[in-house]
Amino acid sequence: MSPKFSLQNVLDLRHGKVELLEIELGKLLSNHQQTQALLASLQGHQANLLDQLSAALSGEIDLVKMSLLRLNVLQVGKHIDMVLLELKKQTREIEAKRAETVKAKQAEETLETLKRNRHEIYLAEQLQIEAQTLDDIYIARAFRNQQQGA
Repeated sequence: MSPKFSLQNVLDLRHGKVELLEIELGKLLSNHQQTQALLASLQGHQANLLDQLSAALSGEIDLVKMSLLRLNVLQVGKHIDMVLLELKKQTREIEAKRAETVKAKQAEETLETLKRNRHEIYLAEQLQIEAQTLDDIYIARAFRNQQQGA
């Protein structure tokens, strides 16, 4: 049985940190998708309002209706601008979280590599001890056989 890796607690902590960061990144990506859906909805609503405004311009002109439609188009446009700013902010947060996740994964992988290397060294030492023990047994048998034959 191989000995316990001396930095196993640190490796477990790093693994937990990677999992936590991946969960946070998933939440950020989900929020980003929801914000993109909101943007698409707002853009569709704005296009609908613009169609209504162009329809109001043809035929009998109702200034109150046109004024309300124009005001709605402007408000939706401001809301779209706010959503675009939010999307940019979310994109920056996602990239920062992604970089942090990659860095944490690299730190975890470093310890995993160290653990594998330590295990390989242990196995090599065990093979060397086993070979040395077998050599001692063969030497003892040869000496005993030589003593009995003499």
